[in-house]
Parts: sequence; C-alpha cells; structure tokens
Amino acid sequence: MPEVIVAGGGHNGLTAAAYLAKAGLDVEVLEGKEELGGGVVTHEATLPGFRHDLHAIAHIFIHGNPMISDDELGLLSRHGLRYVHPDPSMSVVFPDGDFIAFHRDVHKTAETIAAISRPDAENYLRFHEFASPLLDMLLPAFFAPPAPMGALLSQLDSTETGQEMIRVLMMSYLDVCREWFEHPKVIAALTRWVSELLIAPEEGGTGAFLLMMVPFIHRYGMGYVETGSGALTDALVASITEHGGRIRTGAVVRRFLFDGDRVSGVELTTGEELRAERAVVANLNIKQLPEMTGDRFGADWRRKVERIKPVGFGLLAGHLALSEAPVFTAGEHAGAAGFQEITAPLPDLLRAFDKLKYGEPIHSIPSIAVPSVWDPTRAPDGKHTLYLLSYAPTELAEGDWDSRKEEIFDRVFDTFCAQTTNMSADKVLARVVHSPLDSARFNAAWPGGDPGHFGCQLFQFLGYRPLPNMGYRLPAKGFYLVGPSTHPGQGVTGGARAGARVVLEDLGYDFAKVVGTP
Repeated sequence: MPEVIVAGGGHNGLTAAAYLAKAGLDVEVLEGKEELGGGVVTHEATLPGFRHDLHAIAHIFIHGNPMISDDELGLLSRHGLRYVHPDPSMSVVFPDGDFIAFHRDVHKTAETIAAISRPDAENYLRFHEFASPLLDMLLPAFFAPPAPMGALLSQLDSTETGQEMIRVLMMSYLDVCREWFEHPKVIAALTRWVSELLIAPEEGGTGAFLLMMVPFIHRYGMGYVETGSGALTDALVASITEHGGRIRTGAVVRRFLFDGDRVSGVELTTGEELRAERAVVANLNIKQLPEMTGDRFGADWRRKVERIKPVGFGLLAGHLALSEAPVFTAGEHAGAAGFQEITAPLPDLLRAFDKLKYGEPIHSIPSIAVPSVWDPTRAPDGKHTLYLLSYAPTELAEGDWDSRKEEIFDRVFDTFCAQTTNMSADKVLARVVHSPLDSARFNAAWPGGDPGHFGCQLFQFLGYRPLPNMGYRLPAKGFYLVGPSTHPGQGVTGGARAGARVVLEDLGYDFAKVVGTP
C-alpha cells in the first residue's frame, strides 16, 4: 500500500509527486491516459521528425519557481531539462507593420514603444517601476500556499502604493491600460498580450495580470524546452522514479474512497480499489469532484463549486510542418522574437472579443510561434514547425467544431500569411488542427477545452482559488487538490509545488529540509 496516491499525471500531479517522493514518501501516480504530462506533451503530430507541442509551448512563470530557479528536483542538473530563452521574448504586431518587442531589457522594450509613442515609452518605464514591488511581494507566494485574501489586502492597504495596487487588482486589465497609457496602439498591444488569460478585456478583477506580466517578462523572459515541452514531463518522471515513486498509466479513477472522515483511496473504472496509507492528492478539475466523491461534501459545497466562473472563450490551434521559416513583414526585429502576437487597432480588437461572446469565430488576432528557429531538434534540417493559435468561441453560434474547424482555421492561416513575405499554402507540408472541442476530448479535466479549468478573475484567484481560503485541502482528512484549479492557476508553472508543501507539512515534514540542495 503506498503512503500517498496522486490521481492525475499531468505536469502538476507529477510535480507534487516528485516533491513527495523526494521527501521519502512511498508515492504512486495514477494517470487515466496512456501518456503522462496532461497538456505538457510533444508529438510528431504532422510528419516524422516534426515535433509539435500539442498544448503548452511557451514556458514563462515556471522560471520564477524554485523548482527551476533553484533546481530543487534536479530537473536541470540530473534529468536533462534544458531551456532556450529567445530575446525578445515576444512581439505584438499590427497589420500595418508597427510593433512592440518585449525584450528582457525594459529600456530596449521602451525604445520599441517610442517608435509608436514617446510619452508611452516613458509611461511603460513608470509602470514597470510601479509594478515591480508587487511582483516582489507575490512571487515568493506564487509557489507557496497563498495567504488569506483578507491578510493580503490588509497588507497592501497599509501603504499608499499598496492602496493603488488594490485599485488595480479590482479593475479590468483594459482599464489599467487606459489609465497608464495614451496611444491607442500601445493600449491595444498590451491588451492583446494580457488577453492570454482567455478573459475579455473589460472583465473586472483582472488588472493584477498586467501588474505581474510586465515585470515578470523582463525579469525572467520566456523559454522553450529543448526537444519540446514533453521533456519537462520526462524530467519530472525521472525525478519521481529516482526517489522510488511509481507511476501507472491507463488507470482511470472513477471515485474516491473514504473511511469515516478520512479519504482512504480510489476506485478505478475497472472496479479495482487502491488504498493510500496517509494521503490522496487529486490533480483534477475541482468540478469533477462532486460526482467522484458521492456528494459526501454536501449540497452547499457542490453549489460553491458549480458557481465557479469559466473562461470567456477557447482556443483553435494549428500545428503545421513548414518547408521554410516565415519572414515577417514587420521586419527582422519583430520577427526575431520567440512569439509573435497579431493585434488589431483598439476598436477592432474589442469588437473581436465581442464576437467571441456570441459564438462567432474570429481570425484577425492569432498568436504565432516557430520554435524550431530556436530549437532545431524540433524539425528536419531546413524545415520548421509552426504553432498558430486563435481565440475561438467554446461553442459556435452556427454549425459545430467538427464540421467547421478546418474552414475557420483557413482564415486564421490567411491572416498569418498576410503578416509574412513568403508564406502560402504551398509552404505547408502537413497540418493538424485542434478545436476547443478537440481539447475537451483530449483531457477530461478541461471543460470547454480550457486547460486552466476556469477563469482567474480576482474573486477566484490567489487565496480565493478555487474557493475562498480553501488552500489545497479538500473537506476530508488527508485529501488534497493540486493543479490549475488551485493557486497559482493556469499555465506551465509547476505550481503544485505549493500544494506538495501543504501535504508535507501536514504529514510532519520540514519542507525547507526536503527541498535543500538538489
């Protein structure tokens, strides 16, 4: 009998298991699919030799995680994980060729803003100076159990700068952009960037992300994993097995078992029951749990879970094998970024988000990554992989995703080609398109195809994610939740480090001694 069962082998479940195994606990990971990693996987999805990250491709916030920055699990030093960091990390490009390039150096970034608006170049430097202290405050807590929301707000409210930050936390990121910047293109570019939250720009309680993303991109940049995102999964698996942990794939958890007020194990869809001696950790969407726990937590708890608000829209992703790399019309500087995000002038940008609310597809603001430029292992010599992403309604107002995804993606591809001097359909050797419906089918924990589980507005972020001041403890002894449903939320963050810390401390371990020096 293992001491701890981890249900779900996505990158967060593996992260939690790796820390627990390093502490010396007997850990068993159960993954329902035949492949580990959740969305952190790399496949030859188009042609042999072309390695595509199916979902997670750009690794950003994980670089502030001590799991990586201090190599706590030896992923870098012992298990072969390597990153390449493009600089600039990203450029936001307008159809007319104007752009803003986000360099590690904030002053270089301001220089590109100055080509559009010199006053806003100064405003950007001021905003970076204003936001950096909040990052200093939040980042150590980003990968640790979050403080109660009231305590955080009380701390902020004690200073004039903190009070201003509270205002921003409660605002929409569009309103924050409009307060700090003047030029419509600068506002549009920053709005487009932060829209990666999959929440419309006017939605309140999202201003924190502009506060965090601006200083973070300059402090840590963005990384591609060499050979593909799946190498992070492989390194986590190696860390688990190094410390004696076990992993089973094809083990679908149907429900959780209880002995009195304590969780005791799981039942698989095969009928097999597996017991855990000390704890069960669920790397699942919290909305899956009412059915998997037999409603033992009561109607009020179910109601609180059901009212959690989803994201505003989904993703339409294309994975393409190219005969050559794209050359961007915006110029070498914009094209040299690790990621290109196409935006539109502000009125058109906001209209695009409005269309998504009503189930209408859009094609005008795709995201573009050609990781093989930075990591040649991802494609045969002279060839390249393209990741082309568009926001999309979760459900279409007309038709369905299975019948329309190729046609809708063709328009996204045309927008991409218009931003280059050399791209056309004849440069595509093969392609695979995944709709929001495909993503939902890919992972049972992704309702509507959302790998982040649900939205991250302030009322369900920090200490209020997924429920106010729940932390990682579910309403049964020894029962824990990790993954995007919990703090710090969506993306490739290794955020389950914080949940693993709670488990270890509850079991009597000193987390500082566990992480030590790898």
